[in-house]
Amino acid sequence: MDERAEFNRLYWHSRRGMLEIDVMLMPFTQQHFQTLTPADQQAYRALLDCEDQDIWEWLRGFKPPEDPNLARIVMEIRTRVGDLAPRSS
Repeated sequence: MDERAEFNRLYWHSRRGMLEIDVMLMPFTQQHFQTLTPADQQAYRALLDCEDQDIWEWLRGFKPPEDPNLARIVMEIRTRVGDLAPRSS
């Protein structure tokens, strides 16, 4: 599978059908995924294999993932497009 097709598959897999998750994962995938390290790209793919309820709780900061790789990518998402993102004045 070529890179573009793989990215498109990943982008659509990021669409979970739960608005609260979609508004964080889809922009993150589109704007930041390709700039991640290979390890973080792998962690993001692993995140997408998790249950929506878990992803939602992690992204909202209710609880951190036990896996340190998932915890790292969740914080990256929250920082870049979520509630931890720097605010513009």
